[in-house]
Amino acid sequence: MKKYLLLASVAALAFTSCSDQSTEFVGDEVAKKAQEITFSPLAQPTTRAAVDGTTFPTASAMQVAAWDVTKGRNFFTHTPFTYSGAGTIWSGGKYWPLSAAYINFLAYTNFQGTGGSETTGATWDTDEAKEVTLVMADNKTAQKDLMYAIGSGEVTQSGNALTFPTNVPMVFKHAQAWISFNADAYDGTSANKVTLQSITLNGAKYNGTYTVTQTNYNATSSQSVAGAWSALGDAQNVAVPNWTPAAIDYDSSGNGVVVGDGLMIVPDDNAATADFTSFTIAYTLDGNNYSYTYTPATAAAANVDQAKHYIYNIVFHLHEILISATVTDWADQTATDVEIHS
Repeated sequence: MKKYLLLASVAALAFTSCSDQSTEFVGDEVAKKAQEITFSPLAQPTTRAAVDGTTFPTASAMQVAAWDVTKGRNFFTHTPFTYSGAGTIWSGGKYWPLSAAYINFLAYTNFQGTGGSETTGATWDTDEAKEVTLVMADNKTAQKDLMYAIGSGEVTQSGNALTFPTNVPMVFKHAQAWISFNADAYDGTSANKVTLQSITLNGAKYNGTYTVTQTNYNATSSQSVAGAWSALGDAQNVAVPNWTPAAIDYDSSGNGVVVGDGLMIVPDDNAATADFTSFTIAYTLDGNNYSYTYTPATAAAANVDQAKHYIYNIVFHLHEILISATVTDWADQTATDVEIHS
């Protein structure tokens, strides 16, 4: 695992599980009734809470391909599945086989292709549930949360009785890194002394080619999925969106103010390469405008991973700005806070 300067321990995020149910149809071949394939998605660890809520957003469709392990062939090619309006179900008009079968699925969502859609700029492997390559357009303003997932479902048969899964749980992983900022004032700083104007993340990348690969897609166990970035775009300086200049007062809870939505950036898979160069804080103190740029001490300190949420905590007071950082992961991590004097 990559080492990070400026990381503080943070609790692992929990996620819920989905229960499986089944429906039996009894009778001869003619009496067997087809059952629609549906999905019950969940983002892991979470989607961006300020934008989408804590579970898979109902406004998002997913593109899904299916592989019939039993017959060793595509079951269906990439097909959009959308929210059905009932519970946590996404449907796409596809049906389970009318015989015993094991099906593996590969899906992605929130992809902004080179043509501005989720269908332009996507190339699937010949065995569609195995691999998909996504050429992602510039994400600096659209801020799409690109996610991907695998799932499986089995139709079983006993005599003339078929048992179908009700839905396929899909746990989505994030392809990008999310960097966000919290702002607070130090205890004792007079109210309305500091106005935060903007925060700009410098030298980060927002587009590239992402390849999602499922291993053991033609097996009934041990499936896994992973994604890798390549051909990244140019580095850009982008202000944190959805932030209106506001006074930053002391928050006794210690939580401070969440600054806008943060930024979803494309991480470089090279551990020695910085994924951003710095960030610049523009603020007003006692009616005077100031700009402070924070630059990590090493490239490793500015290196981020897929599917992790990095939170920089900024504390203003009369003489100095304090900055610390945390990262959400599936396991706790420890690190050191850093003081920065202006």
